Amino acid sequence: MARSPSPAVIGLLAIVFAPVEGKPGFVAWIPNGHKVPGHRGLGHVSASGSGALNQFGRDFLAAGRKWSVELCKKDSDRDGRTNGEELGDPKCTWKKAKLSDADGKTGQVDPEVTEGITHPGVPDGIYGKVRATASSLLESLGIGEL
Repeated sequence: MARSPSPAVIGLLAIVFAPVEGKPGFVAWIPNGHKVPGHRGLGHVSASGSGALNQFGRDFLAAGRKWSVELCKKDSDRDGRTNGEELGDPKCTWKKAKLSDADGKTGQVDPEVTEGITHPGVPDGIYGKVRATASSLLESLGIGEL
């Protein structure tokens, strides 16, 4: 005769397999934040957007949680492309919209580039990963970075 699982086991399974729903958080505060493929938590190590911050998240926090020219020009993941290049704002001109009317509509202007968006906190491709690792090693040795 088969035994039925205990309520504790059923509860644990419900927690483990519960659907995860990411919150938009700060994605509207950076250009193309909603278009970064496969990652809801741009500033987090976890793709779900919780827990520890990645380097882009730390840089964003240091910038006062604002998209700035300095943050745009930085290469947080050290893959050879600036955060602005990865997020479609290569000239660092994008601005977050402000509420513009009584209905709460915004006049958000798209960044210069809206296709081919990549994650500014994760090195792109094998070359990007090798470059990021080499850059980190050189910096730790006091030599500088690539």
